[in-house]
Amino acid sequence: MIEGLIGGFGHLADPTNILLILAGTALGILVGALPGLSSPMAITVLLPLTYPFEPIPALILLMGVYVGTKLGGSFSAILLRTPGTPAAACTALDGFPMAEKGEAARALGLATMGSTCGGLISWVIAVTSIPFLAAVAVEAKNADIALIGLLGLVMVSAFARGSMLKGMIGVMIGLLIASIGLDPIDATERFTFDIPQMMEGIPFTAALIGFFGIAVVLSDLKLVGKASEMIEKNVGLQLPRFKELLQRWQAISIGGIYGVIIGAVPGVGAESATWLAYATVKNRSKTPEKFGTGEPDGVLAPEACNNATTGGTMIPMLTLGLPGDGSTAVMLGALVLHGVEPGVLLMQQSGDLVYTLLASLLVATIFMFLLALGAIKYFVLVLRQDRSYLFPFVLVLAMVGAYAISNTLFPVYIAIALGVVGYVLESRGFPLVTVVLGVILGPIIEYNARIAMVISGNDWSAFVSTWPRGIMMGLTVLLVLREIQKAFLDHRQKR
Repeated sequence: MIEGLIGGFGHLADPTNILLILAGTALGILVGALPGLSSPMAITVLLPLTYPFEPIPALILLMGVYVGTKLGGSFSAILLRTPGTPAAACTALDGFPMAEKGEAARALGLATMGSTCGGLISWVIAVTSIPFLAAVAVEAKNADIALIGLLGLVMVSAFARGSMLKGMIGVMIGLLIASIGLDPIDATERFTFDIPQMMEGIPFTAALIGFFGIAVVLSDLKLVGKASEMIEKNVGLQLPRFKELLQRWQAISIGGIYGVIIGAVPGVGAESATWLAYATVKNRSKTPEKFGTGEPDGVLAPEACNNATTGGTMIPMLTLGLPGDGSTAVMLGALVLHGVEPGVLLMQQSGDLVYTLLASLLVATIFMFLLALGAIKYFVLVLRQDRSYLFPFVLVLAMVGAYAISNTLFPVYIAIALGVVGYVLESRGFPLVTVVLGVILGPIIEYNARIAMVISGNDWSAFVSTWPRGIMMGLTVLLVLREIQKAFLDHRQKR
C-alpha cells in the first residue's frame, strides 16, 4: 500500500497534473457555491473535454471538481440561506443565523475547517480499507459480480430520494436504455428500429450529458433573472483557533465517521449523511436548544460529514464498481470512457490509477482549504451574479461534448431527447441518479449474469450456490419486501 501511494503521489509530481487538480478544485468550489448547478452536472460537462487526456489526468481533474463542490455549497448556504448543493442544506440551519449576527466570516471559517478535517478523516479510512477490500473482491466470479451490481441497483433505489418504486422505475428506464444496440453475446439487434446509428447502442456520454446537463438546465430555468442578495456585503474568512477545534472534536469526529460509513452505502451520498450527523451531535449536546440559532457545532458536523463522504464513496467505486452518489456515477462513466473497466478487478488491473486517485483526493482536499482561505472574496463575488448567465455556456459545452463523441449530430439528438426525458422524470420526483446507474451497471450485470449461466449450464442455483451469493440475494429480496410492506402500511394509514 505504501509503495502504491508513493507511486500515486509520484504521478502528481507532474506540474500539469497538479494544475489540473487545482483548476478542478477551484471550478468545483465555484459550481458548488451557485445554487442550481451541481457536481454531477459539472463533471458531466467536463467529461467530453477530457477525451484527449490520458486516464490519470482526466480523472484527477474530475476528482478536484468533486471535492471542491462539497465546500462550495456551504458558501451560499451561510450567506444566502440557499444551499448550493443538497448536502449543504443542513449547514444553513446554523450557518445563516451566524451570518445574521455578523459572524459570517467565522461561519465560513468553521465550514472550511470542518470540510477539511472531514476530508482528511475519510482519506485515511479510504486508503487503509480500499486495498484490503479490493483483495477480497478480486476473488469474485461472474455470478458474484452480477449480484453485486444487482444489489447496488436495489440499494440505490431504496435509499435514493423519493420512494423505492420510483427508484426502481428509474433503474428500469436506465436498463432499457443500456439494452439498446447489439446483444453482447449473440449480436442480435435490440430496439434499434432499423436505425444504423443505434446498432452501437446509446452513446454513454450523450446519456450523461442529457440527464445531468440539459435536464438540470431545463429544471432551473425558473432562476433566470434572479440575482442573490447576501446577508453581508464585505465577507472574509476567519478560521477558528486550534483550541476551539479541540473543544469541538466530537462534532468533527461524528461528522467524519458518519460521512465515511454512510457515503460507502451506494445511493445514499452526503445528503442523508449530513442530517444524521447533525441530529446525533445535537442530541449529544448539553445545550441542544442552541442548535438552529447559530451553534458552531451545527456548522462543523454537517460540513465534516459532507466532505467525509468523498472518501466513503470511493470505497465501493474503486473496489466493487458501484458509485456512492451521482458524481461518482459519472466518474465511473469516465473510467469506461477512457478504457478502464471498473469493478472488482480494477485494483489488480489498474492499481497505479487507483492509488493516484487516492493521492489526488488528499491533494484536492488541501487545495480546497487553500483556495477557500485565499480566494473567498472572489467566490463570494460570483454569488451576487445572476447564475442563469451560466446556462448558455453549459448548454454550448454540452452540445460540443455530445458532438465530439463521433463528430456527428446523432449523439446531440440523443442528448437533447434524454435531457427532455430527464427533466420530465425529475419534475415528477424520479431520482435521475437511478436512471444513470441503470445505464452504467446494466451492461455489466447482463454480461456477467449470462456468462455465469453459460458456465453453470443454465442452472439458476448458481446465484445462491455460495454463502456470499446467498447473503447478497437475501439482502436484495429483503429490501424489496421491506418496501412492499412499507407501501401497504402507508396505504392503510391513508385509508
